[in-house]
Amino acid sequence: MRLNNIAVTILTALTLLTSGAEAKSVTIGMAIDDLRLERWQKDRDIFVKKAESLGANVFVQSANGNEETQMAQIENMINRGVDVLVIIPYNGQVLSNVVAEAKREGIKVLAYDRVINNADIDFYISFDNEKVGEMQARSILQKVPSGNYFLMGGSPVDNNAKLFRKGQMNVLEPLIQSGKVKVVGDQWADAWLAENALKIMENALTANRNQIDAVVASNDATAGGAIQALAAQGLAGKVAISGQDADLAGIKRIVAGTQTMTVYKPITKLADTAADISVQLGEGKTPTSNATLNNGLKDIPSYLLTPIAVDQSNIDSTIIADGFHSKAQVYQ
Repeated sequence: MRLNNIAVTILTALTLLTSGAEAKSVTIGMAIDDLRLERWQKDRDIFVKKAESLGANVFVQSANGNEETQMAQIENMINRGVDVLVIIPYNGQVLSNVVAEAKREGIKVLAYDRVINNADIDFYISFDNEKVGEMQARSILQKVPSGNYFLMGGSPVDNNAKLFRKGQMNVLEPLIQSGKVKVVGDQWADAWLAENALKIMENALTANRNQIDAVVASNDATAGGAIQALAAQGLAGKVAISGQDADLAGIKRIVAGTQTMTVYKPITKLADTAADISVQLGEGKTPTSNATLNNGLKDIPSYLLTPIAVDQSNIDSTIIADGFHSKAQVYQ
């Protein structure tokens, strides 16, 4: 009887040890470019909620738009022994060394929304970013088929900003060549900040004596800064202007008529899918991909989602229907 009791005790202990090993949760380090931007606050909240529902632990840090800070934060996460790094890079050109350090420690790396160039990353998730730029240009051309165009790019160190511009030029180039569209300025807003876009737009209006018919702005923050400058000259609502991210302020401007459109990227689907992929990577599984992207070092398994152009006509059926913003928030 005593031997049986000992056997049961040993069996119970082994069971607990085994189940404990199986239940070991995945630890994710999430390194975010800049939580001062509304867009990334939403991504963080949705990602963390989904990852935690899958049993993972998430440690988040924001670099506030500083590449040295982000590299230091990633090194800190490596030292903490995370299983997976999810990186929204400030500058995707400078992280290859810290990514290599992570890989030496057996840590998986997911590039979130922005690719990390020339680095041994395991997976990339984003939207079709050339298509974003094409949507922006087409929407503005529908409003202003010809005239003086100003191109407001995003951060010059963000690879996505370059993809948006490539998409924009896919649409605009034939019209530029024919003379229908004249580009009267082309500048990039450092760190995507509205205050930088404001200064750029002020200077552009002065240089062109306010003779600007349309602004192809690459996101809602830069659109907001440009609209501030336009408003000071009595031009808000008279100059067509694009955006991206469906920030609440941007949607309100579309309702008010001062911003023409935005590109809505269903962030919930992006963040939920990224969380699921991250946990799979942490568990040693191979996530499903629907594309590959060469980052200069290798072909990266990727998952690309489809963006949606939004203007006054479809705010309710997209932004509000998805619960991205509530009707009260948008129309109050």
